[in-house]
Amino acid sequence: MNCGVSLSAEIKYTEPEVKEARFDTADVNLLKVDRDKLASSVAAYVVNSVKDGADAAAMEKARKLLGFALHLSPRNRDAVIANFQFKKGLAKRKIQPEYSPVTLAEVLQSRAMFLIKNGGNLNVDLAGYMLFVAVQVDSTNETAIYELEMYRKDIGAIDWSSLLGEVTKAKGSK
Repeated sequence: MNCGVSLSAEIKYTEPEVKEARFDTADVNLLKVDRDKLASSVAAYVVNSVKDGADAAAMEKARKLLGFALHLSPRNRDAVIANFQFKKGLAKRKIQPEYSPVTLAEVLQSRAMFLIKNGGNLNVDLAGYMLFVAVQVDSTNETAIYELEMYRKDIGAIDWSSLLGEVTKAKGSK
């Protein structure tokens, strides 16, 4: 019985460190309104998909996705509230998503390809995170999976430490 208690104590949400939003800038080829809409959609996905009592992998996924959303739009209401609720262990209010998970993944994947074509380090970095998030949101999106694997092959692994504040231990990413 004590094992169950210590295990649940280990499964906590660790807030991503967002001191300066990396992608909330005019240097990114996405309009501020689009970044805000994507941040809201990702936050809605996280809140609606991560259940109470989730395992460590689900909490790490929530951390990555909310960190991504906060770097897109640091003042996004849905992302800020979701992050606070996860951090405090509070009940999460369901968010009415603008996109279904399938559509959100398609939007992220298509925007990522647009950013890669536009070039520039910041655009290409953002594209990598967008492809990762697209695959997390819809693991059946074969185009996003393929593009993420080609990104990893051509550009490199996704470095979450720049978005989350520390190196994470998830498989398949640095």
